Amino acid sequence: MAYGQRIGFAVHYSAANKYQTVRAIQNYHMDSNGWDDIGYNFLVDWQGRIYEGRGWDNLGAHITGYNTTHFGVCFIGVDGDATAAARNAIRSLYHAANERTGKVLDATHHGALAATQCPGTALRLWVTGGMSGSTLPIGGSDPGTPGTGLVSVRSVSAQQRAVNSLGHAPPLAVDGSFGPLTEAGVKWLQTKVGADPDGLWGPLTEAAYVAYIGRGGGGGGYAAIRSVAAQQSAVNGLGHAPPLVVDGSFGPLTEEGVKWLQTKVGTAPDGMWGPDTEQAYATYTGSPDFSGGGVTTIRPVRSQQSAVNGLGHTPALVVDGVFGPLTEEGVKWLQTKVGAAADGMWGPATEAAYTAYTDGERLTVDGEFGPTTIAAVQRAIGVTADGEWGPASRRALQQHLNTWAGAELVVDGDIGQTTVKAMQQHLNKMTGAGLLVDGDWGAGTTRALQAALNQGRF
Repeated sequence: MAYGQRIGFAVHYSAANKYQTVRAIQNYHMDSNGWDDIGYNFLVDWQGRIYEGRGWDNLGAHITGYNTTHFGVCFIGVDGDATAAARNAIRSLYHAANERTGKVLDATHHGALAATQCPGTALRLWVTGGMSGSTLPIGGSDPGTPGTGLVSVRSVSAQQRAVNSLGHAPPLAVDGSFGPLTEAGVKWLQTKVGADPDGLWGPLTEAAYVAYIGRGGGGGGYAAIRSVAAQQSAVNGLGHAPPLVVDGSFGPLTEEGVKWLQTKVGTAPDGMWGPDTEQAYATYTGSPDFSGGGVTTIRPVRSQQSAVNGLGHTPALVVDGVFGPLTEEGVKWLQTKVGAAADGMWGPATEAAYTAYTDGERLTVDGEFGPTTIAAVQRAIGVTADGEWGPASRRALQQHLNTWAGAELVVDGDIGQTTVKAMQQHLNKMTGAGLLVDGDWGAGTTRALQAALNQGRF
């Protein structure tokens, strides 16, 4: 989008639980609305953290007829949730937008441009009253600002779990709040994995962390396309002498062999078998289709094995970097647990499902609507998570379905067939659950609900 087309800056709210994740909003926009991505240019949470949606340069999808002319910024929460920190973040984005466009944009809100209550009375009055507060610097392509916990890769909860998994003492509380202890923990992890200890978990930290856990803390062999054993077989197939031992272990000899192959097929000899090497190898051999087993576009085999073990697989896999039958079965077990296709191949879909699961509720998908599942539902719909399915929770569920599924339910706390049908339709749309929309809240509906909560898709 050309900045010259921009004339306004529109404030929205999500009209949902202030602890709602950006991923949940993105899932709704993509899975329910059928959009290419999250609709907003930026989002702000109640702690003042800024999340990049479509960013400065891309067309938004937030107000029909105004997407080319207005940046859209969404506050995550309901009317009255916006704190001073949140308002300062929105104000700072507005001033950054003015700087980028070289003009003073019209500061407005959703309700001024369309028939809607968004963004609620409090933010509406604040915007029309001049957006008072403090203006803080907003980075351009920088992944974040120290002390904010702004991330482009994983949620704060996932950062906390990662820090703990590497042995940080004392363990961090996994509460999704980015405070001084979490910042110090992330810096500790970054130092441990060899990344710049700036406290911001961006792409470089993610790459260093994945490489570290995949290599057992040292070594190489990050397989972006094929397993180590498949790399070794490919090297041998081109006539490397002496032949490599096909043992799935990435040591100095394998690294040198991969570099030799890369030189032979005409790509950069860096020892890392990524997409460029795969393409060059396929072109050289005239064999574009690869079916060598252990394919991964995301994680090395060691990291897959560690992830399987981390979710409680028994017996635990040996973390040796060898993709054999036990590892394949373990990956299939994990895929079933996180809601991905159980094909034994850890690609982008499995990575996304695994990340959503580990960021999510981690419920056992057993069809039991007990206190643990109830508390997870309560967190999703924005009421006290006490595990008691009372009138307030039932009304909040109906309001949630009205907001996110356009259900038009009477918010009376009566969970009858109409409400259950609306929920079943919502689950089918968000997760492809395939439920029969019959208004019967049975074990199948509860299992679909638990899966959706695990994936952040409710």
